[in-house]
Amino acid sequence: MAAVFRNSKFSVNVNLALAYGTIAATMLVGLANISGVDGASAMYVFGDSYVDTGNFRDLSAFPPYGSIWPGYPAGRFNEGRNLADCIAELFDLPYPTPYLRLENNSEALRGVNFARSGAGVTYAYGLTALVSQVDEIEALVEKHVLTKAHLRKSVALVNIGVNDYHVRNRRGAFQEHDKEQELHTTITTIVDGIALSLVRLYGLGVRNIVVSNLALMACAPFVTEVTTFTSCSRNATLLTQTSLHNSLLQQRVKTLNRNLGGLHIILVDQTKAFEVLFHHGSEHGFENTMTPCCIGKAVPHGLVCGHNDTAGHPMYTLCEDPSKHVLFDTIHPSEAAWQTAVDLFAHVDGFTVGGPTLRAWMSKHGV
Repeated sequence: MAAVFRNSKFSVNVNLALAYGTIAATMLVGLANISGVDGASAMYVFGDSYVDTGNFRDLSAFPPYGSIWPGYPAGRFNEGRNLADCIAELFDLPYPTPYLRLENNSEALRGVNFARSGAGVTYAYGLTALVSQVDEIEALVEKHVLTKAHLRKSVALVNIGVNDYHVRNRRGAFQEHDKEQELHTTITTIVDGIALSLVRLYGLGVRNIVVSNLALMACAPFVTEVTTFTSCSRNATLLTQTSLHNSLLQQRVKTLNRNLGGLHIILVDQTKAFEVLFHHGSEHGFENTMTPCCIGKAVPHGLVCGHNDTAGHPMYTLCEDPSKHVLFDTIHPSEAAWQTAVDLFAHVDGFTVGGPTLRAWMSKHGV
């Protein structure tokens, strides 16, 4: 069944539009094809806690988050920089300002981060979903804070999806043998939601987009805790979700690149990068590849990092050197892990999906 997404601006049947290549004709008017530009002007970020740099300040507003960089809790769910920061550094761009902290229009021209921790495509935790994040940048264009000409010279980063599957699995669908049709429908809904947002960004002028596939859910600490962080799960649901999501996302990206003139999307292989880090992390300087640096130590806080008791004492244990851990807390990679993953995307063949290295893509399209 084809997925249909709606917001206040329009509704569109994504599958039919993709299948017949009519997105550009039905949704976009008068947008010229754009070739490469001489370096990106700014970065605009959409997604979840892997890329949120300060819009959702809950636990991330407390130590030990931000303890290494910038030296205090700044809204990132690790000890330092995350994926968005590392990608900005690769592109030699300023760190995008969190949307909820914008103070003036000139800040928006230097890049904006719309991502929200806990966000999904399907309002996973009731937080600002991807479609609403795109609404926010659209509003900046409508107010003439950002122009399509500026966005054509910029780059977007999109990282989202894990929270949608996490919420679904927590609702009782986390089983070895799922209902096949329901699972496929869920995956299609999530991936087509991402595809629709990419189309909307194109309509706003964005031409260069970095999209990441799923994190390796089977190796997440909240899953591997049952083995005391010694091995990844073999749960069929997790493995199927990751495989089918990544495959369908690759198809959608390929179709959009083919049908929307001047669009350059590169799909970075986050799944593969973290397979390498979890299973061969020692080759990249990591001593603890599965065990998080920060682990909550008491019920009801469970595995959560960042809680203190009523006397102000930490209710978590913290490692001595986060850079030796792939994971900082029970969900989020360390700064060192993100830097290594981005280095793989940028310089090593096989860590983007069906395309050149990220660095070669940047050179090809003048980003």
